[in-house]
Amino acid sequence: MQIEEFNEKTGKLIMAPSASYYTFEPFPLPIKFVYDAELVNNLSQAIMSLGNLSGAGRWLKNPYLLISPYLNKEAVLSSKIEGTRTSLSEVFLHEKEPKRTTEGDLLEVMNYIKALHYGLTQIKTNKITEQLIKEMHKILIHGARGEFKSPGQYKTQPNWIGSTLDPNEARFVPAHPNSVPRLMVNLIYYLNEFDNTHPLIKVALMHYQFETIHPFRDGNGRLGRMLIILYLCSIGVLTQPLLYLSAYFEKFKDQYNERLYAVSAKGDVNGWLNFFFKGVKVQADDAVNRSLKLQEYLEKSRLLLQNKTNSSNTLIVLDQLFTNPYITLPEAKKLLKTKNLSTPKNVIDILVKNSILKEITGRKRNRIFIAPIINKILEGS
Repeated sequence: MQIEEFNEKTGKLIMAPSASYYTFEPFPLPIKFVYDAELVNNLSQAIMSLGNLSGAGRWLKNPYLLISPYLNKEAVLSSKIEGTRTSLSEVFLHEKEPKRTTEGDLLEVMNYIKALHYGLTQIKTNKITEQLIKEMHKILIHGARGEFKSPGQYKTQPNWIGSTLDPNEARFVPAHPNSVPRLMVNLIYYLNEFDNTHPLIKVALMHYQFETIHPFRDGNGRLGRMLIILYLCSIGVLTQPLLYLSAYFEKFKDQYNERLYAVSAKGDVNGWLNFFFKGVKVQADDAVNRSLKLQEYLEKSRLLLQNKTNSSNTLIVLDQLFTNPYITLPEAKKLLKTKNLSTPKNVIDILVKNSILKEITGRKRNRIFIAPIINKILEGS
């Protein structure tokens, strides 16, 4: 690390035991920032937009249809920050036609989805705990590139940011393993017990602290971003997990990394908070706009089908397309709970005839259909 860049306003540089390099240990939460006009304005804008998104979870006729695709989108973009190259469509297709062996980038994204779903299930009855974070970490890196890096266990060896093999040449060396247990106890206490600040400030500082502690040998970035959604849902700020904040972090990846670094090096807490609040506003607004477009398309399609057919089965399949715009004939058969293959085939034919579905494989058997308009709304940047 370039130790001359660090003013030690938010933490201290500590020489690693029995080593010749420094680590950065953040001060326990909360850390100081300034309530200036810019911060108050950005926080207010973020609160308003997040409130609109949370409200959408109530006024949407069936917000549960959007939870899965929105979580998938978050998983794809958060993993992309770490270098994966899996698209949202690949995730959707994998759900319809699972490969016998899932590996590489796709496996990491699917693990992310599983870990986040697990966390969201657990917070319905429990607070966020160290144990929950460790369990999510274990799911996140199971079978993936980090599976040999102590899944579910805090690091016992130092780690650092950058591709160098020498910590002295690394731009940033997070907290030493000896400090991790104490710092994580403080982080959990701050989330669950320290109530003297707004939740958006709290979750922004939590994310910075988690990434600065870097408590695990691998998967810290992805897990730290998961915790943002988890916390906002756990305290009811989000009624449904419809925020995909990683889209903003991925779009402004360099600035995201610089803002986190500047908190440690220069004590620029406000710079990070303002960046975070702007991201919340942009992505909450985006999620609301996509939800509105999807709701409008759903109502338009339902009306079209009701005028063309009296089949309730067609509407059942239509609704399913909003959780995943890809569908197969066996899936439609299972969805309609019928043993007669002609029933789902007729439904698929009706949806194709009305340009809601389109066949994409060109095969006579094992065909896959896509709802192109739904997919475009979900995947569009």
